[in-house]
Amino acid sequence: MDGHARIEQWFMEYGSDVHHFLVYYTGWDHVDDLVQDVFVKALIGIRRYEGRSSPKTWLFSIARRVAIDEQRKRKRRSLHASRYRSENCPPDRTPEEIIFLRQDLADAHSCVMKLKRSYRDVLFLRVMEKLSAAEAAEVLGWSVTRVNVTLHRAIRKARFVYEELNGGVGE
Repeated sequence: MDGHARIEQWFMEYGSDVHHFLVYYTGWDHVDDLVQDVFVKALIGIRRYEGRSSPKTWLFSIARRVAIDEQRKRKRRSLHASRYRSENCPPDRTPEEIIFLRQDLADAHSCVMKLKRSYRDVLFLRVMEKLSAAEAAEVLGWSVTRVNVTLHRAIRKARFVYEELNGGVGE
């Protein structure tokens, strides 16, 4: 399979995952241009892809670098990033349940966004994207041990932040 066909197939398989990753990573709702940049860079670098990791892991590595570059550009221009807000609510919920669900999601997102970048990164990759420790390590350029230790610390810190947010009452 040639490079174009391979990237096209990966776009169909992993495009929404890359989009979700970039929304999380940047906190911006509109990341379509960044998704496009990821797949353009993947196409340019497809010859360097050795298959030692899954395509999804390789694409997340590219997406992370693209996001970091974009954040640097925006910081230089002093633009304010909008925060990600989940619009996904199951259709079988009552309006009251949807309000509580959105509040819970907002609280969880608020807690996560108060964590330092490394904690947010590892939580997203391991918990939200369900990557293995080895895959997350590859995306982040860390050792597996560092991923596991950081995940443990991130969960502990997130609990603490949640309890602070909710008046010291843990659930």
